[in-house]
Amino acid sequence: MHLLALFISVFLELLQDGTAVVTETWDIDSTEGTEIYLTRNNLGDIDIYDFGVSDFGQPFVLEDSWDIDRSLSEKAGRCGMVTSRNGRELCWGIGSYGNHHFVVTYRMSNAVKSLEDFDALHMQLVSPGISPTPDDVSVTVKAPVRLGEDNSRIWGFGYRGSVNYTSEGYVRFCSEGNSFDGCSVISLIRFDKGIFNSSSIQDRDFASLLEMAQAGDDFGDDTFEAVVALLTSAFIVLVLILCAVMMRRKVVRNTLGCRIKDVGWYRDIPFDGDILQSDMVLEILGKKNTRSSVAGAMILRMIHNGIILVSKDNKGKVELSFNDNASRASLNEAENELYDMMKRASGEDSVLQQKEFGRWSRSHVSEVSDWAGSLSLTGRRNARVASNMEGRRFTAKGQQNARNLIGLRNFLSDYTLLKERGTAEAVLWKEYMVFAALFGIAEKVAKELQEINPQAFEQQMSYDYNTTFQTLYMTRLMADSITNARTAAQAASAARSGHGGISSFGGGGGFSGGGFGGGVR
Repeated sequence: MHLLALFISVFLELLQDGTAVVTETWDIDSTEGTEIYLTRNNLGDIDIYDFGVSDFGQPFVLEDSWDIDRSLSEKAGRCGMVTSRNGRELCWGIGSYGNHHFVVTYRMSNAVKSLEDFDALHMQLVSPGISPTPDDVSVTVKAPVRLGEDNSRIWGFGYRGSVNYTSEGYVRFCSEGNSFDGCSVISLIRFDKGIFNSSSIQDRDFASLLEMAQAGDDFGDDTFEAVVALLTSAFIVLVLILCAVMMRRKVVRNTLGCRIKDVGWYRDIPFDGDILQSDMVLEILGKKNTRSSVAGAMILRMIHNGIILVSKDNKGKVELSFNDNASRASLNEAENELYDMMKRASGEDSVLQQKEFGRWSRSHVSEVSDWAGSLSLTGRRNARVASNMEGRRFTAKGQQNARNLIGLRNFLSDYTLLKERGTAEAVLWKEYMVFAALFGIAEKVAKELQEINPQAFEQQMSYDYNTTFQTLYMTRLMADSITNARTAAQAASAARSGHGGISSFGGGGGFSGGGFGGGVR
């Protein structure tokens, strides 16, 4: 299957009687399959009705029954539901291969539950196992009144990302990055009494529902039901683990064209030296350094190109200054933004000392966090422009570059190999250091290169070993500051949203709706 991209946004408007009016937008580009389907299981007293689909504004014909075995042309412009003992599948025909903008609408009665002390929405709105894996997912919930800390609390489960109140008084759940494999979006919103008048009344309080969600368990008082629930939960966990392993293998094979352990050594520079493409691949493969080491790699390259200058203060500590006479034409947008942030952090003297960027970033959390958050998407865009990717899939050229990247990582990580190579590749040492910073092993590689030939090391780096090592330490501190700003931005988001803010990858048990699977088939 060659699926280029999938972006899903869900808008839930909650009516006063607890009904959810759902609008899902699926932007997708596909070359295979005959239909798309949504899974809506665990419905309980929820009924689904008023189902409809349109593509670029053209409405589909709703059928009374749906035959999934029909051809592409037979399903074109049509939609319908399949009922099973577990719930419903909402299906519609792809119609033709290429780009589509599907808008899917339906209603779910009794979505809001009336509890003893509060009302609540606890629903899986995006299911795990969707094929293809979505590039980006967002869910927005609107209530009959503006929502905020004064009348509600919010939690998100099943994904890595955030949940926040918006300026319009809505609640928004957003995935982060491009790693939605095995994830879902489970919303939990607690409402003060008086907002809804739902007929779905449950004999429990919100604390018990929250405890269930945070533990991921859903046991009743009946012993037999508890045993069945335990076995069901264990089976689901096992299935999810197996699916995650299979998806991980699929991601690795799509990226490299082989297993990671089958990649050997590579001694040249991959992706034509593009740091952002390389960082994006490391993120996809789960090999990304936990720090924002991409910033360290960018700074080293700017130093090597004479755009940033290294000197020492009267105490022998490294400080950075900015060469206004140097051309910045070689810098991409992200590098230019980093350069500007560093220069602003340096103050009136335009000399950046060891701790200045850390102090500056703490007062510019959103700006630094937004910069770091944009890098992965920019890397994907660069990969498509360079023909390393088509949509979400790596081309043969891209897979070769990705293998070369892992091969270079293996090469730089191997001390013995570097000793054996001598100075034959000294002309690449500057780029080796750039990528070693990206891999999070810059200090180790610098030490090994210096031990091979101290004179060649100083000649290539333009600075002695002590200065280089201090510079690496300073760039690592700056990378830590960027990581801290990213964390602080998420924490601030959590503070603004009361209980919630940052989503939890686990938990969420006891939800309504959802299921497993969906997407193209």
